[in-house]
Amino acid sequence: MPAGKAPIGAPNPADKDFMKRSEQQQRENLQPQRPRCELHDYSLPGIPTTPLVWLADEACGTRVGVLPAAGGEITSLQIRRRSAWHELLHRAMNYEAWPCEAAEERAPLLWPAVGRSFTAEQTGDWGKIGIPPLQNRYKLNGTTYNIDVHGFARKLPWRLDGSGTTETTAYARCTLSSSVDTLKIYPFNFELSVTYRVSGGRIALEYEVLAGENPFLMPFSIGNHLSLRIPFTGKGQFAECTLRSPGSLILHQNPLCLLSGESTSVDLSRPTSLDRKDLLDTVVGGFERDQVWLELRDPSSLRLRIVQRELNVDGKFRASEEDFFFVFWGDTAAGYFCPEPWIGKPNSLNTGEGCIRLESGQRFLWEISLEPGFG
Repeated sequence: MPAGKAPIGAPNPADKDFMKRSEQQQRENLQPQRPRCELHDYSLPGIPTTPLVWLADEACGTRVGVLPAAGGEITSLQIRRRSAWHELLHRAMNYEAWPCEAAEERAPLLWPAVGRSFTAEQTGDWGKIGIPPLQNRYKLNGTTYNIDVHGFARKLPWRLDGSGTTETTAYARCTLSSSVDTLKIYPFNFELSVTYRVSGGRIALEYEVLAGENPFLMPFSIGNHLSLRIPFTGKGQFAECTLRSPGSLILHQNPLCLLSGESTSVDLSRPTSLDRKDLLDTVVGGFERDQVWLELRDPSSLRLRIVQRELNVDGKFRASEEDFFFVFWGDTAAGYFCPEPWIGKPNSLNTGEGCIRLESGQRFLWEISLEPGFG
C-alpha cells in the first residue's frame, strides 16, 4: 500500500491510539470532557514526517483531521451515528501522491482563482480554431502569468501555526505566506490562513486573507472543493439522497467551463434528488447574502448543512452579494458529490468579475460551516 494511503472509510493507522481512547470512553460511559486536540506524526508521499491534527468533540460526535502540509486541507470528516463513526469525506486519508491531481483531492482551498483562467487572446483563439487552451493564464498590468486551474494554494505545504482547546472548542490554525515562488505566479505579498474549529457539533473553517505591501490592489476569488461520500454511510442509493437550497439561478457554462452570461431560474427550496443531471455539473447562484447554504440529506443516515458567509471586517463587506455561489460536481458511479462554496467567478483574474480586491494591510474573512443533523 503506498505511503499515506488508507482504505476509504477505514481508520487511519496514525490514529489508532485516538480511536482506542474514544472507544474506551464510550465503553466506560464516562462523561465526555471538553473537546480534544491531538497531534500525530503522518507520512505524506515525499514528506516522511508531518503533523496530523485531530480535533474532536466526543459529546456531539464530530471529528476532523487536518494535514497542514497537504495544502492545509481537511483530510477526514467523521460523524458519529448510533455509536458508530462514519467517514463523510470522499478519498479521506487517501494520499497516493503529493501534490495531488485535482481528481484525487478531498477539500482543498481554491485560491487566488476559482475555476479556469484564460486571457482574451486565448478565448479569441479558441473562437477561431475551436481548440481549448492547454494552459491556464491571466494578464495583470500588462504581464501574463501561468496559473493552475483553481490557483495554487491547494498544492503548497502550509505551516501549523497553533492548535489546542478551550472549554467549548478544539481548534487548529494553518497558514500559507507569499514566497519567491508564489511571486512568480501571483505578484502579491499575502498571508493566507485557515482556522478549523470543532464545537457543539459544528465544524467551522474560517479563512483569512491579509494583503501585504503591494503596489496594486490584490485581486482574488476563493472557494473550497469539498468532496463528500454519497450516500454518507455507504448504504442506500445515490438517487435517494437529496439537496435543497435557497439558490434560485443556474448559471450556464460555455465549452471552456467559463460562465456564458446566461442563466435560468431553478427552485431548490424542496428536497430534490442528487441524481438530476443538471445538478452534477452546474453553478448555482441567486442567493441573499445571509442565506447562502445548502442541505444534503441521506435518508438512511443523516443530513449535512453547508453554510458560507463573509465575516464583517471593520464594518465592511468586500464581496458582492451576487458573487456567492455553490458549484456542484458529482459522479453517481464513484459515489461522491462536491457542493463547492465559491465567492467569485471562473476567470475572475482576467475579467475582474467577482474579484475581491484588497489594499495593502486589508483583510478578508470567509467562513464555511458544516452542520450535521439527524432525522
